[in-house]
Amino acid sequence: MKQTVQKLLHNETFIATLLILLTTLITYGVSIPKLGYYHDDWYLLWSGQARGAASIIPLFSTDRPFMGVIYSFVYRLLGDTIINWHLYALLWRFIGGLAFFWILRLLWPNHKYLTTMMVLLFMVYPGFLSIPNANTKQNHLYGFGTALLSIALMLQATKLKHSGWKIILYLFSLILTANYLFIYEYMIGFEGTRIILLGYALFQDGIKNIRSLIRETLTRVWPYLLVTAGFLYWRIFVFEGARNATDAGRLAETYLIDFRHMSFRLVLETVKDFLDTSIFAWFVTPYQLITTARYAYLGNAVVIAGVVVALALLYAVIYKKFWNMDASEKDSQSLIRDFVWIGSLVILCAIVPVILSGRHVELSDTYKSYGLHPIPGVILFVTAIVLTQQPGFRKWILAALIGISVTTQLLNAADWGEYWEYQRRMWWQLTWRAPDIQDDTMVMTYSTEGYNPQQDYEVWGPINLIYRPHIAESPSIQAEVLNSDTVYKVFNKEEAENWVRDIPLHRDYGNLLLLSISPISSCLHIIDGALPVYSEWEALLTMQAGEYSQVDRVVPSGTSPIPPAAIFGSEPEHDWCYYYQKASLARQTGDWEEIGKLYKEVKRLKLNTSDKSEMVPFLEGLMHLGEDEDVRTIYKQIRGRPKTRTLLCQSLAEDPGYPAEFGYDYQAIQQLLCKN
Repeated sequence: MKQTVQKLLHNETFIATLLILLTTLITYGVSIPKLGYYHDDWYLLWSGQARGAASIIPLFSTDRPFMGVIYSFVYRLLGDTIINWHLYALLWRFIGGLAFFWILRLLWPNHKYLTTMMVLLFMVYPGFLSIPNANTKQNHLYGFGTALLSIALMLQATKLKHSGWKIILYLFSLILTANYLFIYEYMIGFEGTRIILLGYALFQDGIKNIRSLIRETLTRVWPYLLVTAGFLYWRIFVFEGARNATDAGRLAETYLIDFRHMSFRLVLETVKDFLDTSIFAWFVTPYQLITTARYAYLGNAVVIAGVVVALALLYAVIYKKFWNMDASEKDSQSLIRDFVWIGSLVILCAIVPVILSGRHVELSDTYKSYGLHPIPGVILFVTAIVLTQQPGFRKWILAALIGISVTTQLLNAADWGEYWEYQRRMWWQLTWRAPDIQDDTMVMTYSTEGYNPQQDYEVWGPINLIYRPHIAESPSIQAEVLNSDTVYKVFNKEEAENWVRDIPLHRDYGNLLLLSISPISSCLHIIDGALPVYSEWEALLTMQAGEYSQVDRVVPSGTSPIPPAAIFGSEPEHDWCYYYQKASLARQTGDWEEIGKLYKEVKRLKLNTSDKSEMVPFLEGLMHLGEDEDVRTIYKQIRGRPKTRTLLCQSLAEDPGYPAEFGYDYQAIQQLLCKN
């Protein structure tokens, strides 16, 4: 056992692999406990729970049907548990790194230190920031990893002399090729990368004549071309896609209609995306995240990045002591030349299909994934730039790039973690406030903190998982994004039939229940259209829609559901927001006695809020109970917030028309708040 350990410790490949693993775990693994579900995750989670894992297959039949098959299998395996998806995504990120490591070592076996550093850069590259969105992005990481494995297996087969093993490796490589193509059509550029790397490998093996090189490359690559041609035939002539970006026929029509504009766009976007992925990703995104980060997050990220950099420098020391056999200083010029042209072509192979399909790399959008598959080319290109520097500086430049990239990934994960905690708390607060919600309710949420939902399923997904956790073909509780377009549908109380993939939706905008999140206290506000109480920081759009919000869509009786822990985690502590939600619920039923009890508990715990509009339910309840001293205390807090008072007084201008048994004296409240 001891001898085995000693052999491993003196095995450079093992040490390099261990370093890659540690870099991956430290960079991404430490953030996993704070991450959750986001965006497109929600409709898949709802469909998997309400319609079963088999429903995920037709869910993707309109654009990437084979991905639905894989996704369905993975869902059966991982279920709804958050950490499972994050660990699975991390596994495929690591597998992709190992595949790239394999490729580099096959092509440049005499540059072990340099190729190890290149893989570290590959793993922490700051131009791909979507890995925290693990449920959705594991598809991309799986397709990316299998594409690289396919190329690695092919290159390994070219190095073998045993025909049996050659055939086995080629077969696996072909299977993985078909696998990734049918998952993500825009990754087809990897087939260009395959030809480039295969031709380079054959050139290294001694085939210098261009014609002979082309002939030998085609002889070995034709099975892959056949698979690719079969895929293209199916995609163009057989498959009918419902999304413009994945429908080849519609894309071709677009180019034919406006060829000049589309060609001009192709050239400009190609240049821009080349620069974005190869150069700007290392500086623009890090700058944006570092300059806006909280000091605590930044300090934590710098410390952890320092650990990764220290490990990389330790490897350099150990390598120099035991395995210093690199020829990189002797043939830097040939490496620079090769890395530049290979890296540039690989980047172009990756980004051109994306641009052709009407999309492009967006560094500012951490949800996009188009910065993933250009990474191999980017690393080659950037390493060439590093090699132009003096040998003594190269190690420090690489260390700096690694440190900056790890810091960026950690700060990015911190942002995603805050977003998840925001969502998680919001849905828990809803259960504190609403024991149930009527079917066909149209729930709309709005936040001014940058966390506003992008799609309707980011609302109806979690709500139905909480309130309707049963078998269903469509969501019982509906939702829509509140924006300048949908607000008019609220005004007109429209009805509409829509689809999210194959999920049917019926939307009745006349059944609005409007939710707003206070950017100051982070408490959820359910707007009562009869007497809306707005925060002084409320968005104008919310106030425009607020009078249409029907608080009676909330069923105030019964026991509140408990959000499934596998998805929403444990219940947050009962802070101010808990008592505010319970007071708002009591206000809906006119239970002033309950509000009085809640206020006593609030005073005992010494809880308070920066958003004084949240004091209104307590003020109303205590006034009806005749608790004059407490009323004066609350009034003094509200009196100092003129915006809050102004908005309240506008709402109190008319009788809200509450049931007589409430005994709601709106004139007395108006006299206190608006006449003094």
